[in-house]
Amino acid sequence: MTGITFMHTGDEHIDSDAHGTLNPLTGRNTAWESNYRVLRHLAEQAVERGVDFFLSAGDNFKTGRPSQEALLMFVEALTPLADAKIPVVLLDGNHHLTGVPADHRTVIHVVAEMLRAKGGTVIIASNPRLIRLDNGAQIAALPWLSKNRVLNELGATTSSAADGDRLVAEYGIRKLEELANEADPGAPLIMASHVTVDHLRIDAVTEGFRRGSELDLAHLFSEPVLPVAELEQLPFQYGALGHIHTPQHFGDRYWYAGSPNRLTFTDMRDEKAGNLVTLSTAGDLLVEKVITPARRMVSIDLEDDGWEQVLDTVAEKDLVQVRLVTGAPEVPREVRKAIAEAGATLADTKARPKPREEVKKVSLPDKVDPMTALRRWAELNAPEGVDPATLIHAAEQLDAAA
Repeated sequence: MTGITFMHTGDEHIDSDAHGTLNPLTGRNTAWESNYRVLRHLAEQAVERGVDFFLSAGDNFKTGRPSQEALLMFVEALTPLADAKIPVVLLDGNHHLTGVPADHRTVIHVVAEMLRAKGGTVIIASNPRLIRLDNGAQIAALPWLSKNRVLNELGATTSSAADGDRLVAEYGIRKLEELANEADPGAPLIMASHVTVDHLRIDAVTEGFRRGSELDLAHLFSEPVLPVAELEQLPFQYGALGHIHTPQHFGDRYWYAGSPNRLTFTDMRDEKAGNLVTLSTAGDLLVEKVITPARRMVSIDLEDDGWEQVLDTVAEKDLVQVRLVTGAPEVPREVRKAIAEAGATLADTKARPKPREEVKKVSLPDKVDPMTALRRWAELNAPEGVDPATLIHAAEQLDAAA
């Protein structure tokens, strides 16, 4: 067969409403509308580029029970793919399991039926499986590894936390090995998973990488982590990863495309895009970033010397974060006015409380008479300009009068 080309994205969270407001013209949340636009852009670009399939590596919604409006928006965003008869591959992510009993179908089953009703071809993975497309491409799909569900399957629910993580990670690698062995070695083989891998860059500011808006650290430090060294031993020509919102890659073959939109200010410096992946017949890999019309976010630190220059760059529809001067209770009026006049939105304010002053400790015996206690207090805490002896003398006179 000839080479294949596909679009890799994920973590769309189309109904994430962070830093959104009501659009009075549509009745929709502006964050939802922005999330829709970036996903629709990737779908349209996939059609324009003539891809062989479109792959989302999980977390299309923020919970496993999205609203009807969120479902309709997600399906509408992918409708160009259905119209163009481009297969869509969807994996379950951790957010898809939120609020969904273990024996219930997840939301991607509903999305699939809705897109199929439009004439689309949709292949879903709620469990590990090898997907074979009519165009010859093969996808070893490893959805989110629910620790509870995997340990229940293994009969190891009494394992310690560390042993449980190890068992689930080993389970994930073993499943990928089984899927790779099941695949046709003469056809392209891609791995797709919603998972955390090691060597993940969390906050290497000098390199410009941050973990992104998948902020629940339990997902990073209390979950199974697949070792990249073992993944690199598997025969996948490309690894399409989801779950981490910051775009990054490991070696030459494993990529987090990242979320296509800036969901929170932790994504502010990320270049948001989908990965347009081409695998040649010779096995060569080309990854091109398809930049999305993501929300623009600007952070202004009022303690930085150049904050006024940053304020001057604020443009219409920007989301602005302001870091206050230490001890300041609110954003200065002139800064609020400048943001509003630019047509931007003050979306986030970060306060800097004054450091607490150390209280002088006074050591007294277990039993002490009031005048002795007062003398000690006055020596340490008398107001500036007041002689402690004056306070003590006045107290002695009051005590004698009493």
